[in-house]
Amino acid sequence: MRASKRIEIKGFGRRAKKTAGGNLYHGRFTCHDVQWTGEGEELLATFTITAEELTDAADSHLLWTDQDVQRGIRPDVSPFTPRELPVGAGYPDSKLYIFDAANADDIAEKLLRGERVFLGPLIWNLRPGTFQAYWDNAADSIYLYNGNIYLPDSHHRQQGIIKAVRAYRDSPSSYPRFSLTKQFKIELYFLSKQDEGNYFFDKNQRPRPTAKSKAYDLTTLDDLSLLAKKVIDKSGALANNVNRVTDRLTAKNPQVITLSTLREMMKSFATADSLDEPEIEGLATVAATFYDLLAEVRPELDKMSEVDRKIVRERLVVDAAVMMHGYAALMSEFNDDIAGIGVRGAENAWRTKLKRLGRGKQYSFEKWTGDLFEKRNPLWQRVGVVKPGKDGKRLTVLNTGAARSECGRVLRQLVSIDHDLSSLTFLANR
Repeated sequence: MRASKRIEIKGFGRRAKKTAGGNLYHGRFTCHDVQWTGEGEELLATFTITAEELTDAADSHLLWTDQDVQRGIRPDVSPFTPRELPVGAGYPDSKLYIFDAANADDIAEKLLRGERVFLGPLIWNLRPGTFQAYWDNAADSIYLYNGNIYLPDSHHRQQGIIKAVRAYRDSPSSYPRFSLTKQFKIELYFLSKQDEGNYFFDKNQRPRPTAKSKAYDLTTLDDLSLLAKKVIDKSGALANNVNRVTDRLTAKNPQVITLSTLREMMKSFATADSLDEPEIEGLATVAATFYDLLAEVRPELDKMSEVDRKIVRERLVVDAAVMMHGYAALMSEFNDDIAGIGVRGAENAWRTKLKRLGRGKQYSFEKWTGDLFEKRNPLWQRVGVVKPGKDGKRLTVLNTGAARSECGRVLRQLVSIDHDLSSLTFLANR
């Protein structure tokens, strides 16, 4: 015989309520097949609900968020702006509250398309002393009679699910791969308002985020990541030459680029985030071909030893992340030429163009003469790609949006000149 589970939380009654006919009263909401974990203040309940049950709970104004212990109210709004919001009212007003509607929309759209979405448990909380409920040990059920359920976390997820249910109810035939019976796990906590804030902090601030490069390497659902990985597979210069684990290249990383930077290059090159398989294959071939052409004239973009890579990074910007965005701009023009003159014609034309970026080419700017990509080249400082460090001597390479654009502008102009120029002065005129 199963032992009785006693729940010593303020709000749980000793006896179940009854209906007028003397039957068991289930109250506003029933948590079925509950499992308990922990003891004392750490006690929590887990159970499973459907998307429809979640939406019905929201529609009955059972679910709430308290913005005092959530992402919060925008600092420039009235101090009388409501703190507690019913989840059933929909997305919080972005003019008043901090809420990423695009995030919730993305969840809703994926659910409606029938895609597998890894959401994790949904989080509910009943604040002790603010609710009335009964634990039915025989039925493994909690009957909630009154009180608000707060969401210390997972607000975007739950709004996304609710939006999907409402869209389906409006037009079931439009979403044949969605089901109201789709199941989600609930973690029901019993925390004070203060501890809700502590929970939010622990879940959202303490974790150390996974490096984007590692996340992009693992996913099969992001088309730009798939494109970047396909480029690596097709490029002789990039094979085993991309850091797919972290987002930084230290002195001990001989790789030329991170996967996150390569993905960003693909974002500007592909011009669309959503690609079908033939598009990925075709774009990857173009990108890999161009990169290998570039590596022919700039061996620093190919594989190098740790020692040699360190020397290059200290002296040049040729393999800097910001310059990769300049190469992406050239890559787009190469792709345009393929459409006009064919693959062979584009390759021949760009072999000639890229020689202007070659390691043996000497340029001058003001009183300086040397390799185009030298950090000491005054051009890079003039256009905002390089700036002096705090000591006034060591040069720092920037990776801002403006610096990326300037890399693209300079390189595009340089490879497009129809005669040989040695002075870079014309490139500094923006």
